[in-house]
Amino acid sequence: MHAWQDDDALAEQYADASNLAARQVLHARFSTASQSLHEWLFDQFDLPADASVLSLGAGHGAFWAVNDGRLPETWDVTVTDNSSGMVMDAMEALEDCSHDLNFDAVDARDVPYPDDAFDAVTAHHVLYHLDDAGREAALSEIRRVLKPSGTLYASTNGEDNLAEVFDVASEFGDVPDELAFSLENGAEGLRREFADVELRRFDDELRVTTHEPLVAYVLSLPGFDGDDAMDIADAFRARLDASDGELRVTKDVGVFVASGQT
Repeated sequence: MHAWQDDDALAEQYADASNLAARQVLHARFSTASQSLHEWLFDQFDLPADASVLSLGAGHGAFWAVNDGRLPETWDVTVTDNSSGMVMDAMEALEDCSHDLNFDAVDARDVPYPDDAFDAVTAHHVLYHLDDAGREAALSEIRRVLKPSGTLYASTNGEDNLAEVFDVASEFGDVPDELAFSLENGAEGLRREFADVELRRFDDELRVTTHEPLVAYVLSLPGFDGDDAMDIADAFRARLDASDGELRVTKDVGVFVASGQT
Protein backbone atom coordinates (compact mmCIF):
# COMPACT_ATOMS: atom_id res chain seq x y z
CA MET A 1 0.00 0.00 0.00
CA HIS A 2 1.34 3.42 -0.93
CA ALA A 3 1.79 6.03 1.80
CA TRP A 4 -0.98 8.08 0.16
CA GLN A 5 -3.45 5.39 1.31
CA ASP A 6 -1.86 4.30 4.59
CA ASP A 7 -3.89 5.45 7.59
CA ASP A 8 -0.85 5.99 9.82
CA ALA A 9 1.07 7.91 7.16
CA LEU A 10 -1.98 10.04 6.39
CA ALA A 11 -2.55 10.76 10.07
CA GLU A 12 0.97 12.15 10.23
CA GLN A 13 0.67 13.92 6.87
CA TYR A 14 -2.58 15.67 7.80
CA ALA A 15 -2.09 16.15 11.54
CA ASP A 16 -2.46 19.83 10.75
CA ALA A 17 -2.75 22.08 7.69
CA SER A 18 0.96 22.74 7.06
CA ASN A 19 1.58 20.17 4.29
CA LEU A 20 -1.69 20.90 2.53
CA ALA A 21 -1.04 24.64 2.68
CA ALA A 22 2.43 24.19 1.16
CA ARG A 23 0.92 22.43 -1.82
CA GLN A 24 -1.82 24.99 -2.31
CA VAL A 25 0.75 27.80 -2.58
CA LEU A 26 2.05 26.38 -5.86
CA HIS A 27 -1.41 26.43 -7.41
CA ALA A 28 -2.33 29.84 -6.03
CA ARG A 29 0.82 31.56 -7.29
CA PHE A 30 1.17 30.06 -10.75
CA SER A 31 -2.29 29.07 -12.00
CA THR A 32 -3.32 30.50 -15.37
CA ALA A 33 -7.04 29.91 -14.82
CA SER A 34 -9.46 32.84 -14.66
CA GLN A 35 -10.73 31.65 -11.26
CA SER A 36 -9.48 29.39 -8.50
CA LEU A 37 -10.34 25.72 -8.33
CA HIS A 38 -12.32 26.38 -5.15
CA GLU A 39 -14.43 29.01 -6.92
CA TRP A 40 -14.96 26.73 -9.91
CA LEU A 41 -16.01 23.83 -7.67
CA PHE A 42 -18.55 26.07 -5.96
CA ASP A 43 -19.94 27.01 -9.38
CA GLN A 44 -20.77 23.35 -9.99
CA PHE A 45 -23.36 23.32 -7.20
CA ASP A 46 -27.00 23.07 -8.18
CA LEU A 47 -28.73 22.98 -4.81
CA PRO A 48 -31.98 24.14 -3.20
CA ALA A 49 -32.09 27.45 -1.37
CA ASP A 50 -32.21 25.71 2.02
CA ALA A 51 -29.60 23.06 1.22
CA SER A 52 -27.98 20.92 3.88
CA VAL A 53 -24.35 20.20 2.90
CA LEU A 54 -21.84 17.74 4.36
CA SER A 55 -18.21 18.51 3.50
CA LEU A 56 -16.03 15.41 3.97
CA GLY A 57 -12.24 15.66 4.16
CA ALA A 58 -12.46 19.45 4.09
CA GLY A 59 -8.93 19.92 5.45
CA HIS A 60 -8.36 23.39 6.86
CA GLY A 61 -11.52 24.69 5.21
CA ALA A 62 -9.97 26.58 2.27
CA PHE A 63 -12.91 25.76 -0.01
CA TRP A 64 -15.37 27.35 2.40
CA ALA A 65 -13.11 30.30 3.21
CA VAL A 66 -12.70 31.20 -0.47
CA ASN A 67 -16.45 30.99 -1.06
CA ASP A 68 -17.58 32.57 2.20
CA GLY A 69 -19.28 35.53 0.55
CA ARG A 70 -21.17 33.27 -1.85
CA LEU A 71 -22.83 31.02 0.72
CA PRO A 72 -26.60 31.48 0.96
CA GLU A 73 -27.61 32.31 4.52
CA THR A 74 -30.14 29.50 4.44
CA TRP A 75 -27.60 26.73 3.77
CA ASP A 76 -26.71 24.41 6.66
CA VAL A 77 -23.04 23.40 6.16
CA THR A 78 -21.10 20.84 8.20
CA VAL A 79 -17.33 20.97 7.69
CA THR A 80 -15.50 17.76 8.61
CA ASP A 81 -12.18 16.00 8.38
CA ASN A 82 -10.82 12.68 9.62
CA SER A 83 -8.04 14.56 11.45
CA SER A 84 -9.13 16.38 14.60
CA GLY A 85 -6.08 18.63 14.22
CA MET A 86 -7.21 19.61 10.76
CA VAL A 87 -10.71 20.31 12.07
CA MET A 88 -9.20 22.64 14.66
CA ASP A 89 -7.28 24.44 11.91
CA ALA A 90 -10.50 24.75 9.88
CA MET A 91 -12.35 26.18 12.86
CA GLU A 92 -9.63 28.78 13.33
CA ALA A 93 -9.43 29.63 9.62
CA LEU A 94 -13.21 30.02 9.39
CA GLU A 95 -13.68 31.79 12.71
CA ASP A 96 -14.57 35.06 11.00
CA CYS A 97 -16.71 33.47 8.31
CA SER A 98 -19.92 35.42 7.72
CA HIS A 99 -21.86 32.14 7.71
CA ASP A 100 -22.41 29.95 10.78
CA LEU A 101 -20.77 26.58 10.07
CA ASN A 102 -20.84 23.28 11.91
CA PHE A 103 -17.60 21.33 12.53
CA ASP A 104 -16.96 17.68 13.29
CA ALA A 105 -14.24 15.02 13.09
CA VAL A 106 -15.62 12.40 10.70
CA ASP A 107 -14.20 9.30 9.02
CA ALA A 108 -15.78 9.08 5.55
CA ARG A 109 -15.99 5.32 5.96
CA ASP A 110 -18.26 5.64 9.00
CA VAL A 111 -20.36 8.80 8.79
CA PRO A 112 -22.19 9.49 12.09
CA TYR A 113 -25.31 11.06 10.60
CA PRO A 114 -28.77 9.66 9.86
CA ASP A 115 -30.08 8.44 6.54
CA ASP A 116 -31.33 10.99 3.99
CA ALA A 117 -29.89 13.94 5.94
CA PHE A 118 -28.11 16.00 3.24
CA ASP A 119 -28.88 17.58 -0.09
CA ALA A 120 -25.19 17.46 -1.04
CA VAL A 121 -21.95 15.85 0.04
CA THR A 122 -18.58 17.18 -1.06
CA ALA A 123 -15.53 14.90 -1.13
CA HIS A 124 -12.88 17.12 -2.66
CA HIS A 125 -9.60 15.29 -3.27
CA VAL A 126 -10.49 12.72 -0.62
CA LEU A 127 -11.45 9.39 -2.15
CA TYR A 128 -8.04 8.55 -3.63
CA HIS A 129 -6.66 8.37 -0.09
CA LEU A 130 -8.80 5.30 0.62
CA ASP A 131 -8.08 1.71 -0.42
CA ASP A 132 -10.69 -0.17 -2.43
CA ALA A 133 -12.62 -1.44 0.59
CA GLY A 134 -12.47 1.94 2.32
CA ARG A 135 -13.63 3.78 -0.78
CA GLU A 136 -16.56 1.38 -1.25
CA ALA A 137 -17.53 1.90 2.40
CA ALA A 138 -17.27 5.68 2.03
CA LEU A 139 -19.41 5.77 -1.10
CA SER A 140 -22.00 3.55 0.55
CA GLU A 141 -22.08 5.90 3.55
CA ILE A 142 -22.33 8.96 1.30
CA ARG A 143 -25.25 7.48 -0.59
CA ARG A 144 -26.93 6.57 2.72
CA VAL A 145 -26.75 10.07 4.22
CA LEU A 146 -27.78 11.79 0.99
CA LYS A 147 -31.42 12.42 0.34
CA PRO A 148 -32.80 10.44 -2.64
CA SER A 149 -32.55 13.66 -4.67
CA GLY A 150 -29.12 14.54 -3.25
CA THR A 151 -25.83 14.97 -5.10
CA LEU A 152 -22.22 14.01 -4.45
CA TYR A 153 -19.49 16.36 -5.67
CA ALA A 154 -16.22 14.42 -5.67
CA SER A 155 -13.18 16.20 -7.08
CA THR A 156 -9.93 14.46 -7.95
CA ASN A 157 -6.95 14.55 -10.28
CA GLY A 158 -6.29 13.01 -13.65
CA GLU A 159 -3.31 10.77 -14.29
CA ASP A 160 -1.38 13.59 -16.00
CA ASN A 161 -1.87 16.12 -13.23
CA LEU A 162 1.44 17.79 -12.27
CA ALA A 163 3.31 15.27 -14.42
CA GLU A 164 6.33 17.56 -14.67
CA VAL A 165 6.53 17.90 -10.88
CA PHE A 166 6.15 14.19 -10.18
CA ASP A 167 8.70 13.36 -12.85
CA VAL A 168 11.30 15.13 -10.72
CA ALA A 169 9.86 13.85 -7.42
CA SER A 170 10.14 10.24 -8.61
CA GLU A 171 13.94 10.63 -8.73
CA PHE A 172 13.99 11.14 -4.96
CA GLY A 173 11.08 9.16 -3.55
CA ASP A 174 8.10 6.94 -4.19
CA VAL A 175 5.12 8.39 -6.04
CA PRO A 176 2.13 6.24 -7.00
CA ASP A 177 1.93 4.96 -10.56
CA GLU A 178 -1.77 5.80 -10.63
CA LEU A 179 -4.43 7.13 -8.31
CA ALA A 180 -6.98 4.76 -6.83
CA PHE A 181 -9.70 7.30 -7.64
CA SER A 182 -8.85 9.46 -10.64
CA LEU A 183 -10.66 11.25 -13.44
CA GLU A 184 -9.96 8.19 -15.56
CA ASN A 185 -11.16 5.43 -13.22
CA GLY A 186 -13.41 7.11 -10.65
CA ALA A 187 -16.71 6.79 -12.49
CA GLU A 188 -16.76 3.00 -12.26
CA GLY A 189 -16.95 2.94 -8.47
CA LEU A 190 -19.42 5.81 -8.35
CA ARG A 191 -21.83 3.99 -10.64
CA ARG A 192 -22.23 1.23 -8.07
CA GLU A 193 -24.02 3.74 -5.84
CA PHE A 194 -25.28 6.44 -8.23
CA ALA A 195 -27.38 6.16 -11.38
CA ASP A 196 -26.07 9.37 -12.95
CA VAL A 197 -22.36 10.24 -12.98
CA GLU A 198 -21.00 13.23 -14.87
CA LEU A 199 -17.34 14.27 -15.11
CA ARG A 200 -16.54 17.99 -15.40
CA ARG A 201 -12.95 19.14 -15.99
CA PHE A 202 -11.31 22.35 -14.77
CA ASP A 203 -9.29 24.22 -17.41
CA ASP A 204 -5.95 25.24 -15.92
CA GLU A 205 -2.17 25.14 -16.28
CA LEU A 206 0.70 26.23 -14.05
CA ARG A 207 3.50 28.43 -15.38
CA VAL A 208 6.16 28.29 -12.71
CA THR A 209 9.04 30.77 -12.75
CA THR A 210 10.97 29.86 -9.57
CA HIS A 211 12.07 26.60 -8.02
CA GLU A 212 11.29 27.21 -4.34
CA PRO A 213 7.52 26.44 -4.41
CA LEU A 214 8.22 23.31 -6.46
CA VAL A 215 10.67 22.08 -3.83
CA ALA A 216 8.24 22.91 -1.02
CA TYR A 217 5.51 20.98 -2.84
CA VAL A 218 7.61 17.84 -3.16
CA LEU A 219 8.86 17.99 0.43
CA SER A 220 5.24 18.23 1.65
CA LEU A 221 4.36 14.88 0.08
CA PRO A 222 4.15 11.65 2.13
CA GLY A 223 7.50 9.85 2.17
CA PHE A 224 9.68 12.87 1.40
CA ASP A 225 11.86 14.85 3.80
CA GLY A 226 14.42 17.61 3.76
CA ASP A 227 17.48 15.41 3.26
CA ASP A 228 17.19 15.72 -0.52
CA ALA A 229 16.12 19.37 -0.57
CA MET A 230 19.30 20.67 -2.22
CA ASP A 231 19.28 17.99 -4.92
CA ILE A 232 15.57 18.51 -5.58
CA ALA A 233 16.20 22.24 -5.92
CA ASP A 234 19.03 21.59 -8.39
CA ALA A 235 16.76 19.31 -10.44
CA PHE A 236 14.03 21.93 -10.68
CA ARG A 237 16.53 24.68 -11.49
CA ALA A 238 17.73 22.56 -14.39
CA ARG A 239 14.15 22.12 -15.63
CA LEU A 240 13.54 25.86 -15.40
CA ASP A 241 16.78 26.64 -17.24
CA ALA A 242 15.86 24.19 -19.98
CA SER A 243 12.47 25.87 -20.42
CA ASP A 244 13.80 29.45 -20.55
CA GLY A 245 12.83 30.21 -16.98
CA GLU A 246 9.17 29.19 -17.16
CA LEU A 247 8.21 25.58 -16.46
CA ARG A 248 4.76 24.76 -17.82
CA VAL A 249 3.11 22.24 -15.53
CA THR A 250 0.09 20.21 -16.59
CA LYS A 251 -3.07 20.57 -14.54
CA ASP A 252 -5.62 17.79 -14.94
CA VAL A 253 -8.32 18.29 -12.31
CA GLY A 254 -12.06 17.89 -12.26
CA VAL A 255 -15.13 16.85 -10.33
CA PHE A 256 -17.58 13.99 -10.57
CA VAL A 257 -21.19 15.05 -10.06
CA ALA A 258 -23.10 11.95 -8.99
CA SER A 259 -26.81 11.62 -8.24
CA GLY A 260 -29.74 9.26 -8.47
CA GLN A 261 -30.19 5.92 -6.81
CA THR A 262 -29.11 2.68 -8.46
